[in-house]
Amino acid sequence: MLAHLRTLRLATWLGWQLETNWASPWLFALYMLVKPVCGSLMLVCMFYAARSVAGARVPVEFMPYLYVSNACYGLVGSVMFGLSYAVVRDREHYRMLKYVYISPAHFQTYFLGRGAARGLEAVVGGVLNVGVGLFLFSELRNTVTVDLPWLVLYLAIGGAMLWACGMLLAAACLNMSRNGMFLSEGVAGVVYLASGVVFPLSALPAWVQPVSLSLPTTYWLEGMRRALMGTGALPAQLRGPLADWSNGELAATLAATTAALVVLAQLFWRWSERRAWRNGKLEENAGV
Repeated sequence: MLAHLRTLRLATWLGWQLETNWASPWLFALYMLVKPVCGSLMLVCMFYAARSVAGARVPVEFMPYLYVSNACYGLVGSVMFGLSYAVVRDREHYRMLKYVYISPAHFQTYFLGRGAARGLEAVVGGVLNVGVGLFLFSELRNTVTVDLPWLVLYLAIGGAMLWACGMLLAAACLNMSRNGMFLSEGVAGVVYLASGVVFPLSALPAWVQPVSLSLPTTYWLEGMRRALMGTGALPAQLRGPLADWSNGELAATLAATTAALVVLAQLFWRWSERRAWRNGKLEENAGV
């Protein structure tokens, strides 16, 4: 147990150093603020453009829906896709993956630490993002009502869910070459569209909605929106298949899908790790 904790601590420290070693602390803090805020502001501008054309047909509640969803999705991208990129980065850029594997450090715990570093960065960026939104936009100030117990619960279950999803992608990248990073980018686009980040599920085509409801990120983002925006009545345009679910039902479904994902991630990781070691994939790189 102590060995796992030591590996986790050192891997988290290493991941943080790799993320921050290119800039001074003040410049990196500015980067953590500007990167998520600019993404959210682009969606806000799209909202105002649509509202200027369509008027009241675009409900004012749509803006906080967009803003909060996008801020929370930053955590999805950082943890899920940061883990898979850590495989590519350590093997292709630094060519140290095989040495990590044969070291006394626990291989899977090492990647958990790398994901924790990206998660910490995303949480700080998300808090700053929401804080800027509250300062700039009255629509957000009139909507955001933090439900702390549910927020903590969704963050805890969501953290396990994002780690399991990230380990699935990282396991796949173990047996892929440098182009494994494109797998993460492709999955990111699908999850961004199908999880209801920008559009409510009811706005998606009927054949896409079952796909959306099969993704655990859909339930997590719905829960995070409720924890940050309350459970007040939504206009018809923003009501989706999960609108009538209680927080308990939502959390239970998220916990069940997360448990299934953890089991699947463990099985797939062990198989991928053995296959990568047997086929020499842990030291294979693109030579660039």
